[in-house]
Amino acid sequence: MRKIIVFFISSVLVLNSFTTTALAANILSKTKIHEITSCESVLNSSFETYIECLNDQVFSSKHFLKLSKNKKNDIQSLLAIANILSENIEDEFLSKPKAVSIWNKIINYPYKGKIKKKKLKKVLEQTTCQNKKEFESFIKCFSEEFRNFEVYQKSDLLNKRRMETIVSNALFLTKPGSKVYAQAKNAHERGKTYGSSDGFDYFFTYMNMLGTDYFKKVKSKVEWKKIITFIVIAIIVAILAKGLLKSFSKGSYSSPSGASASSSSGLTSQQAASSANVKFQSMGMKNMFRYAPSNSVAHTKWFKYGFVKGFW
Repeated sequence: MRKIIVFFISSVLVLNSFTTTALAANILSKTKIHEITSCESVLNSSFETYIECLNDQVFSSKHFLKLSKNKKNDIQSLLAIANILSENIEDEFLSKPKAVSIWNKIINYPYKGKIKKKKLKKVLEQTTCQNKKEFESFIKCFSEEFRNFEVYQKSDLLNKRRMETIVSNALFLTKPGSKVYAQAKNAHERGKTYGSSDGFDYFFTYMNMLGTDYFKKVKSKVEWKKIITFIVIAIIVAILAKGLLKSFSKGSYSSPSGASASSSSGLTSQQAASSANVKFQSMGMKNMFRYAPSNSVAHTKWFKYGFVKGFW
């Protein structure tokens, strides 16, 4: 009997050790990106050369060809992220040293992990972007800080790639005369083209499009919940930056005496003005966005889902 108990305890300890190791594994060790290529040696000296090396060697690698479909998809997502960073250097959104620093952090993030619900106030303490009133200042700040969120760090590579793409597209609107084409997935809907002056409108519209699309897939794969949570965070930070909600403090938030925004984002000027008589509201979902117009993203099923699942 004693031998059985000892064996059981030993098995549990081994299993726990294995689970802990698996959860602690980072992206670099799981993808082996520096083992299937010889590119690591030029990473710190020339990021562009490093990216070119990855693009040349990854898909011709014999090791890559033998990988499972899921592993190949992971490496493709990682390579896509690397190329996004490279493009951001070309567009002068990132310096070369900064890109290298970001890349090193990314490959050392957990391969993926579980995310616990947090107080929204705690999440928002990880960013200073709610103080940026102009879209260019806001999105440059958000592009610097969005990787600090746990929901980014513990997402799988495909969702990291999606988050990087969302932010990169929004960044591109800060280029003089630039245009980004945001098209809904529904083939029957016409796409809308946004110019540099429409940054916040694009941001809200694009986030809503993605949130709506990803919400349909949540039941089939729980990983979709993470990117929906990320999108909710991005929208709330943007709403704060635009002055539609003034601030969060100790489980409450304060509304501004007046604000203006497109109806797709949060509060219209009339609705913001009508909220002046209600200075403080509880942090509950119902009260927080009670003055948002009926067609606001805050009233969509996916936004409510992401808010409830991600925060408390």
